[in-house]
Amino acid sequence: MVAAPAFSVSKGFSEDLDNLLFEVCEEIQITPARYDLAVGRYKTLNRLLEGSESPFRYFRPEIYPQGSMALGTTVAPLRGPHDLDFVLQLSRDYRGVDPMALIRSLYEFLRQHGTYRPMITLKNRCVRIEYADDFFMDVLPACLNSEAGGTCIKVPDCAARGWGDSNPRGYIEYFQKKSRMIFVSKMLDRADPIPDQQAVADKEILQLLVQLSKRRRDVYHSSTDPKLAPISIVLTTLAAETYRGERSVSQALTSMLAGIVELIDRSRRSGEKHLHLHNPSNVAEDLTERWDSNPAAYDAFERGVRDFHRRWSQVVERQGNVKEDLKTLFGEPVAAVLRKRSEQRHESRIDGKLGVSKAGLITSVAGAAASLKPHTFYGDE
Repeated sequence: MVAAPAFSVSKGFSEDLDNLLFEVCEEIQITPARYDLAVGRYKTLNRLLEGSESPFRYFRPEIYPQGSMALGTTVAPLRGPHDLDFVLQLSRDYRGVDPMALIRSLYEFLRQHGTYRPMITLKNRCVRIEYADDFFMDVLPACLNSEAGGTCIKVPDCAARGWGDSNPRGYIEYFQKKSRMIFVSKMLDRADPIPDQQAVADKEILQLLVQLSKRRRDVYHSSTDPKLAPISIVLTTLAAETYRGERSVSQALTSMLAGIVELIDRSRRSGEKHLHLHNPSNVAEDLTERWDSNPAAYDAFERGVRDFHRRWSQVVERQGNVKEDLKTLFGEPVAAVLRKRSEQRHESRIDGKLGVSKAGLITSVAGAAASLKPHTFYGDE
C-alpha cells in the first residue's frame, strides 16, 4: 500500500476544483449517441457469432465487453477512431485447441460475410472490425483456463504462436471492489452485456480518476509519439492500486499521482528496468510486457507521469486561478466547460447571482468567495 501524501487544501478550493473536474469528465466521455451506436453494433455481431452459420455455435459462445465499456471509463479520443473491446469466449478448455486455428477461424468467418469482409483485420490477439465512421471493434477469441480456475481464460497470441493469459471478468470485479473502498457501489448488475452509460454524477471517484488519467495521457503524448503512450489497462490498474477511497476527486488525483511516482521510484531502487504490473485477477498476465522490448515506451510513460504529477502539484499548491493550468493538462474539454459556464454568465450577472470561486472560476454566489456586481451592458464590458 502506498502511503498517502500530506497535503493542505482549503475546503472551498477543493470543492471548486472537484466541480470543474466533474464537468471535464462529462466532456471527455463518448457521446450518448455514439455509445448507443456501439451497443447496437455489438448486438448485431453477437447475433452473427451465436447464429446457425457460426462455427462457434456448438461451443456455447459467450460474448461480453471488456475494457472501458465494461468499467465505465470511456474517453473520446483526441483524434482517430474510438475502440471497443469484446471477448468471444468458448465453453471449452484451451487444452486441445490450436490457438492459431481459433483466431484464424474467427477471421475467416467474418471475412466471408458480405458486410464485414472489407472491414476486418487480423491483429496479434484479436480480429478488428473497422467501421467507416471512425469506430472499430476488437473481438478477442478465448477458451476456458481450467487450470487457473475461476474466470481465467486463455487467448491466442500470434506473436508467440501460442496462448496468452487473461481474465477480463475477474478484472472487472477487482476494479469494482476497488471503487467501493468507501462507497456503496452504484454499479448495478444488468441483463444487457454492455451496461447503460453512467452519468458522471453516478460514477465512483475511481472511474473519474481513470478517465482523467487517460485524457492526460492522450494530451501529453499527442505532442510526442502517440505510439509510445501507455495502454489503458496499465493506467487503470495504477489508478486502482493507488486509490485510497478519497471522497474528493481532486484529492484522490493528488494521492494517486504521488503513489504512482513512488511505485516508479521503488522499482528503480530495486534495480528493475521498468515498473512491473500484473493483472490482479490473474497474475500470469503481465500487463507491462511490451516495455520489456520497448524501453523507449517506458521512458515516455515515466516522463508523462512525472510531468502530470508536477503540473497537478502546482495546481493544488497555487489554490488560485487555475484555468490555464487545467487547459494545459486536459486540453479542449476544459475550454468547453468554461465556454458553457460563460454562456450562463450574463443572466446570473443581471440577477446578481454571480461570483468568483476560490479556484478563480466564475460561479454562483452560493459557492463563491466574492460576489460580482450586476452588469447592465451599457458601454464596454
